[in-house]
Amino acid sequence: MNEPRPSTDPAAHRLAAADVAAVLLLDSHGRITGASASARALWQAAEGGLIGEPFASLFAFEVVADGPEWFEAQWEVLRDATLDRTATLDAQPRDGAPRAVQVRLERFSETFFLATVQPPAAAPTAPSANGDGSAYQLVAEQGAAGFFDLDLITNRATYSRSWKKMLGYVDAELPDTLETWRELIHPDDSGAAPDQVGRKPAAGARPFSVEFRMRHRLGHWVWVQCVGVQVLNATGQLERVVGLNLDVSERKEIEEASLANDERMETLGGGPLGAFDLDFTAKSFWFSPAWKKILGYRDDELADTLETLAAVLPADEIPGGVETWLLLLAPGQNTFVLAEELVGKDGQRVPVLLGAHRTLTRKRDLARIIGFICTAPTLTPRSAGSDDGLGAGLAQDAFAALAEGVLVTDATGRILHANPAAVRLLARKPDEIVGAAVADVFQLVHRESGRPGDDPCDRALGADQPLPLFSDHALVVGARPPAATDAASSPAETALPIVWTARASKDAENNPRGVVIVFRDPGEMSLTPEELVKANRFESLGLLAGGIAHDFNNLLATILAGVSLAKDNRNYSALEDCEKACLTAKGLTKQLLAFAKGGAGSQSVISPKEILQDAVKIAAAGSDAEITVNLTENVDPVRVDRAQILQVFQNLIVNALQAMPPKPHRAKLQLTAKNVTLAADQIPPLAEGNYVEIEVRDNGSGIAPENLQKIFDPFFTTKKHGTGLGLATVLSIVRKHGGQIAVDSVVGTGTAFTAFFPRADAPVEVQARRAPSLRFGTGRILLMDDDPKLSELTATMLESLDYKFDLAKNGEEAIQLYKRYLNIGRPYDVALLDITVVGGMGGEECFKALRDLDPEVRAIVSSGYDNEDMARRFLDMGFCGYLTKPYRVTDLGKVLKAVLG
Repeated sequence: MNEPRPSTDPAAHRLAAADVAAVLLLDSHGRITGASASARALWQAAEGGLIGEPFASLFAFEVVADGPEWFEAQWEVLRDATLDRTATLDAQPRDGAPRAVQVRLERFSETFFLATVQPPAAAPTAPSANGDGSAYQLVAEQGAAGFFDLDLITNRATYSRSWKKMLGYVDAELPDTLETWRELIHPDDSGAAPDQVGRKPAAGARPFSVEFRMRHRLGHWVWVQCVGVQVLNATGQLERVVGLNLDVSERKEIEEASLANDERMETLGGGPLGAFDLDFTAKSFWFSPAWKKILGYRDDELADTLETLAAVLPADEIPGGVETWLLLLAPGQNTFVLAEELVGKDGQRVPVLLGAHRTLTRKRDLARIIGFICTAPTLTPRSAGSDDGLGAGLAQDAFAALAEGVLVTDATGRILHANPAAVRLLARKPDEIVGAAVADVFQLVHRESGRPGDDPCDRALGADQPLPLFSDHALVVGARPPAATDAASSPAETALPIVWTARASKDAENNPRGVVIVFRDPGEMSLTPEELVKANRFESLGLLAGGIAHDFNNLLATILAGVSLAKDNRNYSALEDCEKACLTAKGLTKQLLAFAKGGAGSQSVISPKEILQDAVKIAAAGSDAEITVNLTENVDPVRVDRAQILQVFQNLIVNALQAMPPKPHRAKLQLTAKNVTLAADQIPPLAEGNYVEIEVRDNGSGIAPENLQKIFDPFFTTKKHGTGLGLATVLSIVRKHGGQIAVDSVVGTGTAFTAFFPRADAPVEVQARRAPSLRFGTGRILLMDDDPKLSELTATMLESLDYKFDLAKNGEEAIQLYKRYLNIGRPYDVALLDITVVGGMGGEECFKALRDLDPEVRAIVSSGYDNEDMARRFLDMGFCGYLTKPYRVTDLGKVLKAVLG
């Protein structure tokens, strides 16, 4: 075997002080690619003479051969013995006796090593190497590597003391027999051990390097790396195995912990979060399969390059390139969450929440950015494409369908288009409007003073954002341009109260193209209660976006901190916090989606405390106000539509927070609830009886007395950018639930809104919690999912739960597998189907086909949409369970146990 031969030259220990360390650069196969002058002097080589030679050929070994397989085996021994540590070997010059040197290898890069060779340090009590094998014996008995020699012809074996010590034995405890070897090998690894050969072995000596487990004296298993040489006779029979064992258990533990960490991270990021890592310093870019799936791609359809990100960003947003775009996001913040739009595979824009952590260089250049995207709630259908996608005819039909008047002007204020509602409200003929100056046709005056209003085009072009909704103007109807005015024909001018807004249209260079003016007669603006609730819900989502982003930002900071500790410091202690933060983000997203959709029309009995606490959680996100929730004992529950009643108190809380004076004023909010009994006509129009009184009291600026009677009117607002829908919605919802709301306000002191709801005639509906049960089970599962990584993870989960399973990547494959086993009378116990499959049959269509094959099929929905209405729809369709992504092993085990019984 290629065991390094100990030094035989005592004079080598007395190297001159002038000797300089030799430095060599090696490739991954141990061949020399560069050598210093001192290295050439040591081995007596001319300039360039060492280049290309095997590093192992520079040293004296007990076994000598010239074949490449020997040099490869010798290189592995040298690398394992000297990597990041120092070993004493015999350097073999071209002429002269070997001389002892200290050799150390260090990894220079992924493909190169740096070797340092220098005289050995003086050892006060070093055993003399006198050629009688004492040095070899020292290495064999006390070295880190354990030597062994297996003679399969004579059935004899030799194990060094260090070989036995590695497994916890002293020399006398283990006999030197082949049976010892075979008894200590892990039964699952016996096929990988070097005493076995492949199917077509070649005669002669061949090196090997394998890893397997051996049983320690204390009963646990030790991972060993085994390197050496197998000797085969002419018939291919293995005759002898000689080698070294190195204990690599610590490395294996680190690898297994890393794999577990990777699996955990895959589980955390395999649901609605699409992760990415862009390292501009190393020019390394990565996008997770979930990131690509959100945009409609399969994992193999997008390369992990910077061009992939450029391709999914709107072209008009990256004139300076991707790196500049990433630098300009959230200026001054290293960690942030923003609402953005990316371009999907179908060309449509996909609204997402983008969260990231940015690292900059000292020159403020972008070094690295790590983050995630997740699909954001879409409140209204987005436009599908460019301006050219909406033809003139379709645009005119769209304007004609609006109940609001719309005027479109050019940059000079000349009217280009007026829709039918504008023609009617202006009381003019279309040819009198189009082509005229907007100041001659759309004349505004203040309702109370009668003073002329500003030109709407000038105001829109001078503003840096769309104008707010104005409700204090009237439109002069019947006015004519001076050239068209005729005393005999001009009708009397009247002032029509209107509400209006306007916005400028600008090109890519920010040059004005024109102005769009939208106006309406408030007397025609009679929204139904349902329209009020829906319109206010959209407004509330915009108001709450900042606070929700703040909460997401905190969750993101927790996740990124834990990932950074795990990746950079191999500290996995924070991964549990990462998992909790992901689940919290999942819950927040579910609550946000539920609020965006609104109530389902069904009422349930709920505790007032639960209503107020949930309302504060969303409405006060990111606020530093002091908020207290106080309830008297035994407050009765109320029967309400949960989503709508949350909208009531979220509106009241947001209004209260917005009414606070600026700092240093300390904002305080008190939410209380108690049982009350009302007499007849005490709170008109409520009948006498038992009610629950819920009050929201603030210490804000208060409401002016002249506005108190108007605050519940639709579109009345004192806010600069308000719509006036909030309190109108509150009143509508409260009355819909058989209640009433009152307000009491003192300017400079604060405001109190008090809502009264009938007490419920039943106790709070508490969902019974299932008793804990074992999550393990038996059965055969058909798993269908188009995400290969998620399929692998789920398969591992199923295996850990003791289930047998088959995998299908789309509905077509699932049907074929189900049909095959149904034909032999062994149908699957459960089919776990992903609803959305890109480019293939999804779970719903697949389930219908499976039910045609087998009416008794039991199927579970697997979906990333955490929505009770959707779950109810699939359960009504015939599915037996609903599993929301992302899910853990316990979630999967529970739903399977519930379906299988």
